[in-house]
Amino acid sequence: MVTLLLKKSYRHKDLKEVKFNDLWNGYGIFTTMRVIGRSAKILFYKSHIDNLIKSLNKDHGSRVAYNLAEDESPTHVKRWISTGSKQFDYICANRKNGGFPEGRIVEIFGPPSIGKSHIATQIARSTQQMGGIVVYIDTENATSVENLHMLGVDVSKRFVYVDTHCTEEVLSIAESTILKAKALNKDVPLTIIWDSVAASSPKAELLGDYDKETIGLQARAISKGMRKITGVIGQTNSLFVILNQIRTKIGVMYGDPTTTPGGKAIPFHSSIRVKLGAGQQIKDGDDVVGIHVSAKTVKNKVSPPFRTINFQIHFGKGIREHEEIFDVLRKHGEDTVLEHYIVEVAGAGQWKTFNVTDTRTGEVFIEKKFRKAGFDELLNDKEYGPYIDGLLERAMVKVMKDPSSIDIDTESYEEIKSLAAELDETLFEE
Repeated sequence: MVTLLLKKSYRHKDLKEVKFNDLWNGYGIFTTMRVIGRSAKILFYKSHIDNLIKSLNKDHGSRVAYNLAEDESPTHVKRWISTGSKQFDYICANRKNGGFPEGRIVEIFGPPSIGKSHIATQIARSTQQMGGIVVYIDTENATSVENLHMLGVDVSKRFVYVDTHCTEEVLSIAESTILKAKALNKDVPLTIIWDSVAASSPKAELLGDYDKETIGLQARAISKGMRKITGVIGQTNSLFVILNQIRTKIGVMYGDPTTTPGGKAIPFHSSIRVKLGAGQQIKDGDDVVGIHVSAKTVKNKVSPPFRTINFQIHFGKGIREHEEIFDVLRKHGEDTVLEHYIVEVAGAGQWKTFNVTDTRTGEVFIEKKFRKAGFDELLNDKEYGPYIDGLLERAMVKVMKDPSSIDIDTESYEEIKSLAAELDETLFEE
């Protein structure tokens, strides 16, 4: 069915909607509209579009024009790479089994010691699990092989570590890596991680004296490189993950006083921007073993933006996904009906319960008791897993509508900020 608007005039009240059965595929579109004050009849054929697309592609020597009604969009996301958190995957993709999209640029930014590198490592592990290649560009000189091993990254297979501090080199290496890796096998997932922008310097700054003026060099270098590399990433369906820190703007009294170093090019070219926030520490006795983290998608071109979730990062273990899922289900998934079944996750003591009830008979045919630490066994169980998956999807819809806030541990944040200022006075300055 094709819907047309017959314009008698340019006034909205005179627009008349007329429906034609398969006229487009048959002969074309016949309509009238006001052209320079007079009624004009226009017959527009589908073949005109096809010929135009063929002509454009021929003139430019490559595929540049598409008919999106018949052709797959060049911006279509073919694969998603998991972040290690089902909640995180959901807010990025707005779909089950989502994550970060291939063919796009993703920026993760936040204060120091908030878990940016942990999330990047989880992305690296997910890429390898899909049979892909990871290129880790470390400009902070802080990557630990032991930590990579603990988080499940295999450094002996499909992992390339790059040690450089030059911004121009980072972007050049990223571009050449993408082209060379995809030339060998186009279908292999490729993730490039830049850790981080704040620790990189333009070539002129590295070679110059301390008192030499270098204002704007970093921003110009990144802007030029991002313009060049964005198209390459899209054409090869690679994923470029950029880690960045935050700086505090001096003298800002209203609005958000924070910004990210490197200029405006990275925020502009990124399809997804995730801002991490500091939360309460996780302690085992007197030892700090992890941290609560809030993640907000401040920009998202593949899903609705401005969504917030909370999760835990345990040092050396990464994101505790099963505990995170349990908390979401207990809070937002009570008495959820899936087809003919009521699925419920409950329990406030040491022992929790997972129940599935048939609404037609009232029979409870699944009743499982478990401890929270053992919830991962239920997630991977063939009998229980599908019910939990469906329940989680419904619960995430509720979370997106009314995201719960996290208690910000301002004292810990100020402590981190003071420590960082001692090491680098300009860390929290623009």
